[in-house]
Parts: sequence; C-alpha cells; structure tokens
Amino acid sequence: MIDIKRNHSLKKHNSFLFSYKAQFFCEVHSEEESHEFINFCLKKNLPINILGEGTNVVITKDIKGGVIKISIPGKKIIGDEIIIGAGENWHETVLWSLQNSLYGLENLTLIPGTAGAAPVQNIGAYGEEISSRLICLEAINTKSNELISVKNDECDFSYRDSKFRKDNDLMIVSIKLGLTKEANTNTTYKSLNQFLINDDIDPTKATPNQVCRAVNSIRTKILPNHKKEPNVGSFFKNLVLNEEAFEDLNKKLNDVPFYKDSNSSRFKVPVAFLIEKAGWKGKRIGKVRVSEKHALILIAEESTSEDLINFSSLMVNDISKKLGVDLEIEPSIF
Repeated sequence: MIDIKRNHSLKKHNSFLFSYKAQFFCEVHSEEESHEFINFCLKKNLPINILGEGTNVVITKDIKGGVIKISIPGKKIIGDEIIIGAGENWHETVLWSLQNSLYGLENLTLIPGTAGAAPVQNIGAYGEEISSRLICLEAINTKSNELISVKNDECDFSYRDSKFRKDNDLMIVSIKLGLTKEANTNTTYKSLNQFLINDDIDPTKATPNQVCRAVNSIRTKILPNHKKEPNVGSFFKNLVLNEEAFEDLNKKLNDVPFYKDSNSSRFKVPVAFLIEKAGWKGKRIGKVRVSEKHALILIAEESTSEDLINFSSLMVNDISKKLGVDLEIEPSIF
C-alpha cells in the first residue's frame, strides 16, 4: 500500500531547500508502487512530476498534481553488465562497480543524484558521459502507465541532454550499463591528467581506482558541498560552438580554453572561464552568490527561487552583452 501525502513540503527533497509544496506526494520503492501512484494520478487527471534526489532541479512554485519521488533500489551483475534501480545513489553505484572489478564509470564519481537521473541529463565529467555506457533502460509512460524499454540509440543523447528532458512523460525505473573487466582508463582530460602527474602517477598506466580517487579529490577541492552550501552543481551548461562562433568569441577573449572531440568540428568551451572573465565569480546579490571555488556554481542560502532566477538572469544578460554568447541553464526548472 503506497503512502500518498497531501500538501507535502518539498524542502527536504531539493538541494536548494526551497519550501514549496506538492499537492500529492508519493515516494515509491518499486515498479509496482510506481504503477499504483501513477494510476491514482491518472484517475484524478493529475499531472505527474518526477523527482530523484532533487540535486539538479530548481523548484519555483507549489506543484499541482502528483510528485513521484523515485527510491527504487537494486543492483545486479550479469557478466560485464549491471542493472541498477533508478533510486540508487549514483556515486555509490560507481564505487560498487569498482568494488566488483567492473570498470568504466570511474570518471563519473561523486556526481550527485540517482542512477535514474543519470541518463536524463546525460551526466558527464572528465572526458566521459553516461551515454557511452548505457545499453538500455526501462521506463514507465506516465500517460498510459505502461512499462517500456528504451535502447541507447532511442535516447537522443547529446551534451547534457536526452529525450527524457524533452519527454517528461517517461519515468525511468532501471538502467542497464555495459562495463568492462579490463582496466582501461581515460585520463585525457587535462585537469585529471595533470592531477595524476602531480601525484606521481603515470596517466597512461593509472588504474580505475586511482582515477576514481583523483576525480574525487579534484571535485572535492573545487566544488562546494550542496549539503553545506545549497546548490545544484553546474548551474549553466558549457558552450558547444561551431568554428565561426568560437573564433568570434576568441576575438573578444584571447586564448579561450576549449575541448574538441577528434570526431567533431565543434568546440566545447568552459563557461566557468567566461563567467570569471565577465567579473561574476564570487559576486553576491542579497543571499545569492557565485561560488568562490567554481564559477559555474550558484549558491542560495536562506534565499528564494525568485532571487535565484533573477540573479541568474542578470548573469545571462550581462555575459551576453559583454561576450555575445547565451548561457543555458542546466538544472530542470519546476
């Protein structure tokens, strides 16, 4: 029997701690419970909103209809593949895979959120993305309450995006990832490569556990803990520019750093660099500020979502005027 709460506070369910309420709220721990709550909402013709750990969302109002918090557990190994319940913590999943000598997720350690949220945003860090490991996933269509399977090539993955951000009717219940038992690591990302060298580790010979520890150390040093300083990680996506747009930007700022995939003609530009150059790093207005540690992080302590959105809009407009580029907000806005 599911526990449906009315007018339930969402303060503990979003990392900004914004005090909005859900008309109907239900935390589900299985596919069966998910079907039951979705059926409840469908009978009442209620919209359904999907929530994981709330570390990549900005809630801006009381939410009408149902909010379904996904806490579905489960970890299973089949050869070199793993099946993970959507409610499992992502970071713990990475550590668990390493403990079982299955490799490929080590660059993605310490990313907040659930396993089910990972494909939604196509999480990535230090030269890797979840899209390179996802085989398929199972999701419930909240319009029909039917369970479906979605293959990797049906997910429409792109930089920090997927079909699940566009199609809010799909609620992921589990993901299947293809890993490897061979300890081949990706240490090409500049800051990771340099950290390993500084730690007297040959990047070409680094083990998955060494890469995991390195990424943990880097992220801990440069990213504020959302449990101590309310934030959602990167508030803006990095820019992905064609050659012409990149050259235009480079004329305004000399030596713009970039990452270019060998198979792509597009340039990925770190927005943290642009924010710092535009004078916003560490800037505060009221109770909202840009982190002194990392310019992509906005911190809102005892603030409101209105304050946060207004602050981010000022940033976007100012950087657009100064540099001629438009920043895109990364977290989902409720």
